[in-house]
Amino acid sequence: MSLLASILKLKTFFGYLPLGLVLLLLSVGHAGAADNAGLSQADCGKCHASQAKTMAGSAGPHATQLDCLDCHPHHPPTDQETISACGSCHVEQPHYLIGDCQHCHIDPHRPLVTLRDPRKPEKKACLSCHPTVGQQMTDSPSRHAQLFCTRCHSRHKQIPGCRDCHEPHQQDQLPTDCLKCHPAHQPLRIVFDRYLPSGFCRPCHQQQSNALAETKTNHGGVSCVYCHKGQHSTIPNCRDCHGLPHTQAIHLRYRDCLVCHGNAHKLISNH
Repeated sequence: MSLLASILKLKTFFGYLPLGLVLLLLSVGHAGAADNAGLSQADCGKCHASQAKTMAGSAGPHATQLDCLDCHPHHPPTDQETISACGSCHVEQPHYLIGDCQHCHIDPHRPLVTLRDPRKPEKKACLSCHPTVGQQMTDSPSRHAQLFCTRCHSRHKQIPGCRDCHEPHQQDQLPTDCLKCHPAHQPLRIVFDRYLPSGFCRPCHQQQSNALAETKTNHGGVSCVYCHKGQHSTIPNCRDCHGLPHTQAIHLRYRDCLVCHGNAHKLISNH
């Protein structure tokens, strides 16, 4: 016999029941059900429709790997502590030791989806989950490393465009072009691959670019990254490509090639 049927039977027997007694009987029955491991999420959703709808539309671990009773093992009046502490499951990582989880994770039913920009600027909490980023900024100090993470990332996994803050080097520059030279967390550590067009170098190195355009030698037809390989400011030795093209007497007298040949970008040659 259901609890409601029992209450109606008592009412028939006594003629009436005080409202307080009815509510007490219902709450006791509900509490007993909440501590019953046989409950399903559908049962919880009968009273907690909003939370059930949220969980049904979420793809996170809280929705796919847990049941309501995993986080809510009790229900009043049996126990007033209805919500398990985050630390009862989330352990053994620096991020979980920060505390005040809902300062960033607004809705524990969707903790990552509702991760927001905290009301105070944040960095420690972010780097506790992204230590590689923190190490990159430590290894390569820049203006970016001095900013709070939330200055650029207004919400979790949101990646801003460089041009949201920075003027482009050249007018037709695409947002994705910036990252071909500047890693976002180490913008001053300029690293590029062997296929970078010389046009990317020209806006910052106009003098050298003009010199290459004016020279009559083969240097004018060589891409910048052919000589300046791998990392910005790398300066090759002439001998890396040319070896010792003159007689030994000339090389002994002029140990610096540019004494005769002027400038590597506007090369002087009699050939």
